[in-house]
Amino acid sequence: MVSPSHEDRVCAMFDSFSKKVSRNFVRNLERAESNRDKHFTEEPVDYILELLGHEDKHPSESFVLYVGGYSCVVESEILYKALLSLPENQRSVLLLDFWRDLTDGEIAEELEVTTRTVYNLRQRAYKAIRKFYERERLYPWT
Repeated sequence: MVSPSHEDRVCAMFDSFSKKVSRNFVRNLERAESNRDKHFTEEPVDYILELLGHEDKHPSESFVLYVGGYSCVVESEILYKALLSLPENQRSVLLLDFWRDLTDGEIAEELEVTTRTVYNLRQRAYKAIRKFYERERLYPWT
């Protein structure tokens, strides 16, 4: 039979062990909650995805026109078709103006025409694109 002092000692050891386990369990819970709070945000997921996410761009989703050895990427199929419907010199003026950001003087030098001709070609191109959109029943300016 076990002596009463040995039984008291075992009970005391079990009591100490139980308290230590309980205390460590609570500490681990508090530590986990603290870590979760550090990495948890109240911001909506859509906002986070907008900041961190990006939209994939594939070459097959855009259209390419070339002018003066440079490529000009057009993402709208309708605009691409409208630009293709223009005569070469009008299309060149628009591409050099908007995609290469050249001045009228620089465009005139590259196309070997006068600056007034560049202006006239641009105006005719605008008019032709407007007619193209009206023919296709697309009115982005309304």
